Amino acid sequence: MQTSLSTIMITGVSTGIGLAAVDRFHAAGWQVFGTVRKEEDAIRLQQLYPERFHPILFDVTAPFESHEKMIRELSILLGDRGLDVLVQNAGVAQGGPLGWQSEEDVRAIFETNVLGVYKLTKAAIPILRTAPASRMLLISSVSGRLVTPFLGAYAASKFALEAFIDAYRNELGMLGIRVIGIQPGPVVTPIWEKARTIKDKYLDSPYGEILAKQEEFIGKAEANAFPVALVAETIYTAATHPRPRRRYLLVRKPFLVRLAACFPDALRDRLIMSRLKKAEKF
Repeated sequence: MQTSLSTIMITGVSTGIGLAAVDRFHAAGWQVFGTVRKEEDAIRLQQLYPERFHPILFDVTAPFESHEKMIRELSILLGDRGLDVLVQNAGVAQGGPLGWQSEEDVRAIFETNVLGVYKLTKAAIPILRTAPASRMLLISSVSGRLVTPFLGAYAASKFALEAFIDAYRNELGMLGIRVIGIQPGPVVTPIWEKARTIKDKYLDSPYGEILAKQEEFIGKAEANAFPVALVAETIYTAATHPRPRRRYLLVRKPFLVRLAACFPDALRDRLIMSRLKKAEKF
């Protein structure tokens, strides 16, 4: 292993943003370590990137001891070089009305999006401190700024992640580890097919009729979604720029998102409900 190369570990690289990030850093000559949960994904990616890519079979929801074990094994591969960049991308995005979502589904969201980040960060601090100028990038979401109906549990996990970003940025910054948040809006990934299944799962709930009409809304959001390569390029910029931003908001109209977050609750609610064509019943 050529320890003189820049090193990066990215979680959740089987598809979507994680896979695009692997492609971008690999093309730039980095040594890339990527976590996947299925062995077939590890084999597929190893075939795609036979050199300078190392698949790691790992689930971020595993107990903390498993995180420690994985990092110890990674540190052996890294040697004295340490890890230059850690990108925590693995995430779960399950939607649904909060009053009808199962405890199991909500718990799964937090186990991955929040506790998974906490455990991996705690385990990875030693190898990040070993690198001369390491960075940790946390893939959050625009839902960490604004909450919309039927994404409450997911948004809550991302709001929690945003708090982690603020805390880690200062606490780990004291140790020489730069922490950066990435907040994508809609991105062209397989997640849209999952979004379309919400209406079927909650068809018998009081929201069944509303959810059944969301195909048009989802279609418009998908049409305006950013290409995944642009998100990967932003991640690359955040990892390599000498003076990166503390957060990168990736939406078509970032000013409006920032402004909407400052709106009074009543106005923000009215705008959201009007988009759902239910404003007259609010």
